Amino acid sequence: MSYTKPRGTEDWISPNSEHYRSLVDLLMLIATLNGFHEIQTPIFESRELFVRSVGKTSDIVTKEFYEFQDKSKRDLVLRPEGTAGVIRAVIEGKLINKSPAPLKLCYTGPMFRYERPQSGRLRQFHQFGVECINSNIVFDDIDVFMFAHAIIQTLGIEHHEICINNIGNFKSREAWINALKAHFKGHEKELSELSQTRLNTNPLRILDDKEDSKKDCVKKAPKIDQFLTADEKKDFSIICNCLTTMNIKYKVDHTLVRGLDYYTNFVFEINSTDARLSGQPTLIGGGRYNNLVKEIGGPECGCVGFATGIERLLLALEYEKKELQPLKTIDVVIANLSSTTLMTSIVLLALLRSSGLSAICKFDTFKLPKHFSYAESQKAKYVIILGEKELKDQKLIIKNQKSLKQEIVAIDQMVAHIKDGR
Repeated sequence: MSYTKPRGTEDWISPNSEHYRSLVDLLMLIATLNGFHEIQTPIFESRELFVRSVGKTSDIVTKEFYEFQDKSKRDLVLRPEGTAGVIRAVIEGKLINKSPAPLKLCYTGPMFRYERPQSGRLRQFHQFGVECINSNIVFDDIDVFMFAHAIIQTLGIEHHEICINNIGNFKSREAWINALKAHFKGHEKELSELSQTRLNTNPLRILDDKEDSKKDCVKKAPKIDQFLTADEKKDFSIICNCLTTMNIKYKVDHTLVRGLDYYTNFVFEINSTDARLSGQPTLIGGGRYNNLVKEIGGPECGCVGFATGIERLLLALEYEKKELQPLKTIDVVIANLSSTTLMTSIVLLALLRSSGLSAICKFDTFKLPKHFSYAESQKAKYVIILGEKELKDQKLIIKNQKSLKQEIVAIDQMVAHIKDGR
């Protein structure tokens, strides 16, 4: 009798196993350079955890669970995604109160969804993901997005596009959903059978349906920006302005909602434009989720994160004939002394990283001792001090963490100064 692997799974055999390990090691190194620390959670969790987190009407819950009962009749699920388990672990371990904000965690490992297997989509697949927990400032959204963008840049994946959207908080979204229901009630016959079902359960999923999203009645549906609060619009404008300032090409896609119910406000996807991945183009997807921690028993706090599929990244690298490049240790920590310098620090981060330097920033404090403590914990080589006076003079204070020497340097000489001193 002969045996074959289950449908939708892969055997990792050399040289593919080496490619897998090299990519995971590289992603974990990038995470370290961005101030994230590893967490590993169980492969199976309580069924209710995922029902509460990803949403009762999501495709994952209704069609894709690998679920079973153990010998004690507990309802368990092989994890379909990583965020819920990480948040459960953070709450159970009381890590939010024990750790400085934000708590920055990363993970990697197998996930399981009962889907129709195809190129770039398996039933057992592997993800790398990050969660920035207890984060309530829009600049953390930008920093996490820049981490995702840095992965694409580091890997050298050229054929991609960036889509972003703001799907509002739950209150804003409820008003939007009601408007969508009213709109689609007059177009039910134009929708597929699946979309007609979603009209009563989760009309947002009609917007990103592969077939219905092309129809005029969907294109003309009410947009979320009509229902956003003034603060939500302001935060999204800051994100857009930062990306534009950093010359990152993106498009605002009002149909982008993501498939998990816990998302709020800023969401993004980095999609492959290679025709060979047209069926499953998403390379990296994520965004903000401000209610999940409280929803599953923790305190009220905001979070932002993303996940990427290892198999899909490897396919993109194979199609573009790219080889993995090694990274190095952290070069720079940027220390903001005022809220007025936050926008500039984002631009400086992008400039440093695009120049081949590793740079990170802690956005939730303006106290210099905390920035130095953070730099020491990350073993950074330099600290760039940026206050209102420095911003006005277009100069920076750069401190060498080894020699403890501080120098005042013009912003346009920042990269050269650090590279000359390495």
